[in-house]
Amino acid sequence: MNPDPRKTPLYEEHVRLNGKMADFAGWLMPLWYLAGQSAEHHAVRNRCGIFDTCHMGEFKITGPGSLPFLSRMLSNNIGKITDDQAQYNHMFNEHGGVIDDCILYRFNSESWMLVINAGDINGDYQWLKSHLTENVRLENVSDQTVKIDLQGPNGPKLISKWIQSEKLLELKFFHFLSDIDIAGMKVLVSRSGYTGEIGFELYTDVGSGSRLWQLLLKDGSDFGLRPCGLGARDTLRTEAGLPLHGHELHPGRIGLGHPWEFAIDWGHDFIGREILLNNRDRLDFFVVPFILEGKRKAMPGWEVVLDHEVIGIVLSGVISPTLNNTPIGFAGLRFNPGPETQIHFKQKDRDLLLNGKVAKIPFVKGTSRKKMELFL
Repeated sequence: MNPDPRKTPLYEEHVRLNGKMADFAGWLMPLWYLAGQSAEHHAVRNRCGIFDTCHMGEFKITGPGSLPFLSRMLSNNIGKITDDQAQYNHMFNEHGGVIDDCILYRFNSESWMLVINAGDINGDYQWLKSHLTENVRLENVSDQTVKIDLQGPNGPKLISKWIQSEKLLELKFFHFLSDIDIAGMKVLVSRSGYTGEIGFELYTDVGSGSRLWQLLLKDGSDFGLRPCGLGARDTLRTEAGLPLHGHELHPGRIGLGHPWEFAIDWGHDFIGREILLNNRDRLDFFVVPFILEGKRKAMPGWEVVLDHEVIGIVLSGVISPTLNNTPIGFAGLRFNPGPETQIHFKQKDRDLLLNGKVAKIPFVKGTSRKKMELFL
């Protein structure tokens, strides 16, 4: 643990709930609560749960030059999203590595919010600042912002206590409502998340954070809601086939050869584009999903073996609660052997091999894109 990890505005709430706290990316965060990681995971898949995600960063980008600036800094085609819509993006360095994967929110053509990962806040801010152009203002509002994720099929029923059904029914995947009143608190409600299930990411000011958390817990009890920690967050995102920056995506590797290239639009100029284009046909690192036999998981850094030859390393590995505790994960391989290829896993300098195969994602098909009306 770092000598002095930071505490989110909801830290005392986790202590009151007997959360098991640990250092994550320099933040003191709950791994799980008394019911345990598996119970939290199943709550999100079958009912709903809430996560403290205040450790993530938020930047406001404003001004008449903000659209071309963001287009240059981000990989996707931000010109095709409309007001009150969000978009998944990669931010590349000059070498084609993924500095961060992030979500861009558009309020209008001159007002945006960029949500980035916890471990990259300062670096991302300095990177963007170093490339600022005229008529663009960049503001780090992370410390003034509380972010709580409400995820799971009962989430819409709970949030409908404060949002009119007509408005909620019109809320599409990766769209948001920017000024919702929840018991006197101003909340941005985004239909998005990191679990594969239908749900919402809620943003409010730091002064309202604890009250919003407590209100969700209280009113959510009728819908089977549980507070959830980082353990369930990791198993849920892996089952959903979503990357974790620093594992599946990394600034030190070419940001290609993975399942999330849909975040790259080649029709516009962005930092890193040229080197990415030059390397598209000579990749030597592919991010590949895998599934193992038995109940023992492969840990990050373990070797992947094919025909007695080491062909890569494990990037992420979890036990999947939804798949009857089957081990799953992602590996980085020198080539992509294709789905169903039999591969093996072992610790470095150990002889014991675990049997597995290349898989497809998502490992578990969620509800995130289903019609809202099915859940109200």
